[in-house]
Amino acid sequence: MKILVLAVIVMSLSIRGSSQMLNKVVPTADDKRNGVVLKFGYSATDSHGVIWLILKKDSSYFYSLNTAGLYKVSEGKWSIYKDVLTLESTLQMDNIPAKISYDQSGTFADSFNVAIVKNIKNELLTDAFVLINSDSIKCLPMIGDCNGSFERINKVKILFENGMSSKWMMVKEGAGKIQLTVLTDTFIGNYHVMHHQKFKVSRDRLIYQ
Repeated sequence: MKILVLAVIVMSLSIRGSSQMLNKVVPTADDKRNGVVLKFGYSATDSHGVIWLILKKDSSYFYSLNTAGLYKVSEGKWSIYKDVLTLESTLQMDNIPAKISYDQSGTFADSFNVAIVKNIKNELLTDAFVLINSDSIKCLPMIGDCNGSFERINKVKILFENGMSSKWMMVKEGAGKIQLTVLTDTFIGNYHVMHHQKFKVSRDRLIYQ
């Protein structure tokens, strides 16, 4: 298992290191019908790694990185100024949209008062943590356990293993059971955050900056 994980890490680093340039690809007829204006890609010589960056005329983009053991996606808005392309993903490290409700029909572990986090499709996100009152109290509703204690819940925040999180949400006084819902069906574990990510536009390719 350790060997497999190490191999994935090495492959990922190899692809990222050797793919500092994305080559321009001619959009297909279907691409153009779907609003694609620019398309860039990279494929490792061993075919174990592929990167795509698709830019649409409505200023939206889609990015994907796919290797034998790693898959990342990103979407958001793009802009070009003086031959510099800038990408800004819809989701950032601390802005996952979420809401709090006091619905007791959620999935609760034993007597724990915070239900397993769900997404907008009502799918359970069993790997989602919930921070209670402060960053130091981390709970996993899936098993109803926390690494610290608290007298009451004043505020909560959803946290994923990759560090992405929601904003803090205040809990109404006297609340009993709490349900947290992520307002997207995007798989957060595979999401690649782009924050002012810049590329130099150079003729038929993009160069990471």
